[in-house]
Amino acid sequence: MRYLTSLILLVMLLSLCGCWILRSPVVPPAAATFMNVEAPVDITYNLTEIGSKKGEATSVGILGLLTFGDASVKAAAKDGNLKRVDHIGCRFTNVLCLVTFYTTIVYGE
Repeated sequence: MRYLTSLILLVMLLSLCGCWILRSPVVPPAAATFMNVEAPVDITYNLTEIGSKKGEATSVGILGLLTFGDASVKAAAKDGNLKRVDHIGCRFTNVLCLVTFYTTIVYGE
């Protein structure tokens, strides 16, 4: 009985922390233990040429309680010294819903 109660509590905790959700036009498979995926943010990239420069900006979440960092397109463009952004992607990393990382990746010139 104690095992079942602990299991139910764990599932409830993981579902409340919000770390299972990745909002993107392409939603890759989710995993509760470890997840590290990249996906496009914009869906109008059929004729978009990927620029030669790349910039990244990351925000971090801890236990679904604290979140900090600047994962904006502006911060990513500044990191890559970009004047023009051609394509935007993202990377989402989740480790046991204890620590999550969301990285905005921009390409351009």
